Amino acid sequence: MTLVSADPLSDNLLFLPGAKRIKEVDPARLDLTGFDLLLLVDGDKFSRYSRAKETSLPPQLLTVNIDHHISNQGSADLSYLVPTAAATTEILYDLFKRWKVKITPAIADGLLTGIYTDTLGFTTPATTGASLTKAGDLIGKGGDRAKIVGNFFHHWSPKSLKAWGAIIANCKRRAGISYSSLSYQELRRLGLPEKELSPTRGFAIDSLLLPIRGIKAALLFIEEKPKLIRVTLRSKKGTDVAEVAEKMGGGGHRHAAAFSYPGPLKEAIAKTLRLVW
Repeated sequence: MTLVSADPLSDNLLFLPGAKRIKEVDPARLDLTGFDLLLLVDGDKFSRYSRAKETSLPPQLLTVNIDHHISNQGSADLSYLVPTAAATTEILYDLFKRWKVKITPAIADGLLTGIYTDTLGFTTPATTGASLTKAGDLIGKGGDRAKIVGNFFHHWSPKSLKAWGAIIANCKRRAGISYSSLSYQELRRLGLPEKELSPTRGFAIDSLLLPIRGIKAALLFIEEKPKLIRVTLRSKKGTDVAEVAEKMGGGGHRHAAAFSYPGPLKEAIAKTLRLVW
């Protein structure tokens, strides 16, 4: 079995058992002819896991997808989709129970991390009673809640704080929408490592832009590479941002979605805002 990720693992994931087994390599660069099964979790089509513009999979390769995103179109050979789940690890929890897999403390840590972080500490609209029940059972089976909280919510570098400062300084508001951006030049000036970008971005939109009083949706545009914009969208109950992301080639949930835009930063902002307003 080979575990890969096109993106580097952030430091706050390295405490998880098995994290160091994950190789930082784009799956499109692997020779997949020797494999018979490709398991994709927490996303839809293969292109969401790769940075390659075009990919082709060997004909003998069976693709299996386990996911909870409502925008998932079921493009894998076999798809197991539960859009009502707050996190993909909720689905894995149910599957493990059905398969009578013994949930060890190490497994509990992994499953609990997924539930706790995807619900932002049980604060997102997707959180259900089942989410809390499963999390409680995982804590009872050895999941270390304090360790998870410490690594994900109390583990920021000074460069992350500087990035948040720049995002706040660039923030604009209009008609119930808050949005901000970081250009590639700003990212380079801040010196934020690539592995810190994802958690820093997530905290910024969830805890800085969306909570502003009177705001119903928040958008964050980050130019990760020249003319490659990663756009993250969040909303409060009653506002659907998945529809906007889908129109721009991405997807996600009603209240949490994302897409990538191949073009200038100003153009990405203008096109997205036209869809939002």
